[in-house]
Amino acid sequence: MTMNVGINVSDIDHDLTIDLARRAERAELESVLLGETWGWEAFTLLGELAQITETVTLGTGIVPVYSRSPALLGQAAATAARATDGRFLLGIGASGPAVIENWHGAEFDRPVGRTAETVQIVKRVLCGEVVDHDGTDFDLSGFRLRVDPPGDVPVYVGALGKTNVRMAGAEADGWMPVFMPEGRFEELYEEFRDSAEGRGRDPDELAVVPNTVAAVAEDGRAARDMVRHHIAFYVGTMGSFYHRMLSEAGYGDEADAIRDAWRDEGSEAATERVPDAIVDAAAVAGTPERAAERLAAYEDLGVDGLSLYFPRRADADLMRETVDHLGSLTE
Repeated sequence: MTMNVGINVSDIDHDLTIDLARRAERAELESVLLGETWGWEAFTLLGELAQITETVTLGTGIVPVYSRSPALLGQAAATAARATDGRFLLGIGASGPAVIENWHGAEFDRPVGRTAETVQIVKRVLCGEVVDHDGTDFDLSGFRLRVDPPGDVPVYVGALGKTNVRMAGAEADGWMPVFMPEGRFEELYEEFRDSAEGRGRDPDELAVVPNTVAAVAEDGRAARDMVRHHIAFYVGTMGSFYHRMLSEAGYGDEADAIRDAWRDEGSEAATERVPDAIVDAAAVAGTPERAAERLAAYEDLGVDGLSLYFPRRADADLMRETVDHLGSLTE
């Protein structure tokens, strides 16, 4: 297998996060990423992980561009790069209006433009350049990073809409689509490559690392049912976004049935409406043999890696078993 496989351990129990990071390194997985919602603060926890790991890549996957200034994001990335001795990647994105407005109290305005300007500024900070930026959201001048710059920290963007994906191809070092079914991924992947080429960039030098849900266990049915519930929860409760994502991938009728069942009959009925086709198109789930097939399918799509997170109902045993099986499958 040529692509890299890692895990995303966002917002789970602190001690379990430490355990899974160690376990991922022993399993020789590529990366351990931390997202940031309304749970743990990512960079502090990454500092802890840097002290108890030696080889695994650490990173953010993703942190929002509204909760820190671009300069502070650059400083945080520079600090994390130093703490990890260079095994760090920065994943950023807009998040969504519910989190940004109701948790951070900020206006969710111009998400694509703000993300683009943030990438531009962060890259200048990391390279040690004087940051002179005259943009729509930010007007900065006269300062450069006061310590030795790390230089080559990759900056990835979590992007799902067409405009945002094209921005990632134009500005970022990589694209991190989240929970994106294969059919929709293939369409947007072409937009990403086309945008990169339009800016005179070689898309083959940019990384594509989807983030998606995974549960791998000897009890394959239980693992798939865990993922099935996870999908039902997001389609049924998280506004229109995940419903639209499935619809755009060709699963409109199924998405309607899941959403309506969650509203009218409850979570278990909605879970039963999630067909195997959606589980396979949007996740890595089941027995190790079934998971191997899904990993091979992602590799055939041409991605550079996967960052796999756990279903919301997963317990510690399932998380540990998933990590161990992923390590065996990617040897």
